[in-house]
Amino acid sequence: MGSAGMDLQRQILQALETHGTVTSLELAGNTKQEHQKVVGAIKSLESLGNIVSVSQSTLKSWECTNEGASIASEGSHEARLFKSLPAEGRSVADIKANFPNSNFALGAAMKNKWLRKEGEKVVPAVASIEDQVQIHLQAVSSGAADSVPDKLKAEYKKRKLIKEIELNMFEVRKGAEFTTSITKQEAELTKEMIESGQWKNKTFKPFNFTAKGRVDLRAGHLHPLMQLRAEFRQIFLEMGFTEMPTNNFVESAFWNFDALFQPQQHPARDAQDTFYVAHPATTMEVPEDYLERVKKTHTVGGYGSTGYQSDWSRDEAYKNLLRTHTTAVSARMLYKLAQEGFKPVKYFSIDRVYRNETLDATHLAEFHQVEGVVADYDFSIKNLMGVIGSFFRKIGLTKLRFKPTYNPYTEPSMEIYSYHEGLKKWVEIGNSGLFRPEMLRPMGLPENVKVCGYGLSLERPAMIKFGMNNIRELVGPRVKMELILDNPVCTIDKFREEQKLSGSGSLSVESLSRRQELIIEKLTALQTKVANIASKMGVTLEGSLSTATTCLTGAPKSGVIHDVVVYADPRRPPYSLRALTNALARTTPVCRRVHCHSSVKEISEKLQQFWGSGVNEERRGCVVCVTLVWRQAGDSPLALLPTLSVSPVSALQVIGEHNIGRFLVRLCDVVSEPSSLYECPTNPVFTARVDELLDHSHAKFMLGSNKERAGFLRGVNARLGSEEFLAGPNLSLADIILLSGLIQLRMLESSPPNVQLWSKRCLSHQLCKNFL
Repeated sequence: MGSAGMDLQRQILQALETHGTVTSLELAGNTKQEHQKVVGAIKSLESLGNIVSVSQSTLKSWECTNEGASIASEGSHEARLFKSLPAEGRSVADIKANFPNSNFALGAAMKNKWLRKEGEKVVPAVASIEDQVQIHLQAVSSGAADSVPDKLKAEYKKRKLIKEIELNMFEVRKGAEFTTSITKQEAELTKEMIESGQWKNKTFKPFNFTAKGRVDLRAGHLHPLMQLRAEFRQIFLEMGFTEMPTNNFVESAFWNFDALFQPQQHPARDAQDTFYVAHPATTMEVPEDYLERVKKTHTVGGYGSTGYQSDWSRDEAYKNLLRTHTTAVSARMLYKLAQEGFKPVKYFSIDRVYRNETLDATHLAEFHQVEGVVADYDFSIKNLMGVIGSFFRKIGLTKLRFKPTYNPYTEPSMEIYSYHEGLKKWVEIGNSGLFRPEMLRPMGLPENVKVCGYGLSLERPAMIKFGMNNIRELVGPRVKMELILDNPVCTIDKFREEQKLSGSGSLSVESLSRRQELIIEKLTALQTKVANIASKMGVTLEGSLSTATTCLTGAPKSGVIHDVVVYADPRRPPYSLRALTNALARTTPVCRRVHCHSSVKEISEKLQQFWGSGVNEERRGCVVCVTLVWRQAGDSPLALLPTLSVSPVSALQVIGEHNIGRFLVRLCDVVSEPSSLYECPTNPVFTARVDELLDHSHAKFMLGSNKERAGFLRGVNARLGSEEFLAGPNLSLADIILLSGLIQLRMLESSPPNVQLWSKRCLSHQLCKNFL
């Protein structure tokens, strides 16, 4: 124990010498120490023997929550609403749109008969009011909670305005061996003590033989399903396949069904089998000429087919849904391949799909689909069976059967079965076939081009591999931790065939060498290709291509070293960019430009002149060029978020105004000097506080519900009661981002009083003078 702890113990003993009995609360008040620290000192004295006698009791008290403290200082919601109403009143719609907690405030004020309705308006019903809620919460804050009736305290507790605190209080008395002089107890017996004999005069701490030893912490483990996914992916790559982009989980019915020559009357399109999306309900992107060819093939036929001879609805094709298979991605890729000029390809994908299935031992509503597609001239069903057999042999499934079946978009079609040793039966693990001409020819693929596809779930091969009888034991709440912890890193012997050929149980050195040489060849070719592209763009690359941060040592020919493009929706202008580029422009030549994407039909002159007058739009001689592109990508909260891209050669993309702010202040560090908006050398906690505020502002305010936004602003209002700015006495990145969000959502004028005062301080700052 340190000297401070020993001093506190002596103070406690001296208080006992004088008074005989003291409580931990009295000691905390007299010594001006935290109560918990005093309790620790009492416990230390108690461990010394019979010096003190300690008894424990529980003391209950009430205190205000953050919202309760806000009401105690500013008034209840209903009182604030009453005071904000002019004599002529306000419309209910206006109150609900602009007043925080409007529903509760209206209801409470009407119940108290402070307000009355006159048509669509709410007007004051009395000349003045007495805010009992504020009076009661002020009493609780001042420690006079006993003056508030218990019934009201229970109500305020239910509303989360106050909370009951239980404090463990300790009463300390003199023990049988009481003394005011204590000596420090030694924690260990040393060699020097034994040699000198000092141990005879020392007091040692007693050993705690009941203390638990060190508990080994479990490290993180990959889920077996994800391990299998990674190995499937590696097998496809080894077989020469190229991975398809599968990042759009929401797909249109056109690509999911119509492009695959699946009739609009097919049962799979029913809501009982497919999850349809409500918002947005329809798509905006379908190639019109291709759509007309697909429609004609469905209705009257073509390419040797009579079609379905039934009505075809454009509205049905435009519906959005959670994709039921990744073949929709294959259709997109084949259409793109036809437009760019056909060449033989092999594609694969492994990602999630969704079907409105009844859950049982072998079915889930959300699962992974593994898909392979091969397009070549004069491809046959024998070639398809050969590809499928090679694939499954590599994953260790050799007992295969093919069964003829019907698919709307493949002919001939085959179901793939594998024998399950646990279930003792043949289990369907996939489907396959040659794509029909009715699907391929409208895309524009040549007559003699055949395309085969095969798909399987990831979960069923995993069940066979791990000997499971129920798919719900592989994913979901029934998963056993032992399965994840004890599963080996490698689950598939991908080299089994090579081992058989070599006649040994282990890989030959020659085989490993061939694989290593092939990988090195591919990496070298990729490095040469990237270097050629960079050379044409006037950029010199340094360092390893495997690193995420490729260094740009040479500038493009225009002279701009750091070229930044921000895409933003004009409905949510990122006003923070003005302040952040002002910070950059203090020490660095900055070029600022504005462009308008074709997706934006109309835009105000104010947004066209977003950077204001007098800014530099000439790239020559600038170190940083920031280009703002107005673009509309949808109506969802995520689609409204701005994104930042770095060019010319980096694929980096930054999403969200809070992350764009982080990027730009880090750019300040690179091109000029560290920005005080994000870092403070004298306060290492500053950056952590700013990061926490940025993340909460993004999640709870920009992406949150109205209720979450109101709660977030209440917390900010309470914080600003003791601070000038969000993270301390100076303007920070968190202030700039939140201020921009308040302006975008038009909530600045209806925000709490401390927030409004804070916004005025922000807007008067030199960096934010052209914020609005």
